[in-house]
Amino acid sequence: MIHGRSEHVVDVERELAHWKAAFNLGTLPAMSFRYEVARVIRLACDIYVRDPHGARSAWIDDLQGRLAKRSSLRGHPGAAEIADRCWSLPGCA
Repeated sequence: MIHGRSEHVVDVERELAHWKAAFNLGTLPAMSFRYEVARVIRLACDIYVRDPHGARSAWIDDLQGRLAKRSSLRGHPGAAEIADRCWSLPGCA
């Protein structure tokens, strides 16, 4: 749910607040907001801003490549789902 897409700028703090609320409701596949969800949301926002007209499959590939470089997120099975949900607003992809 990328908020604040004026000229492809994303309000990351607003995104984090939105996804923290979703995490607190238990709707995200993660155990830790700080160490899993927040890091994936930041990556998803960066990927979107760098290539706002890209294909969702390219975004997922980029995400997987970045996750592989971060030992703390390597193998996080819910990362792609969390990022995909972040990108799922109509008109985002």
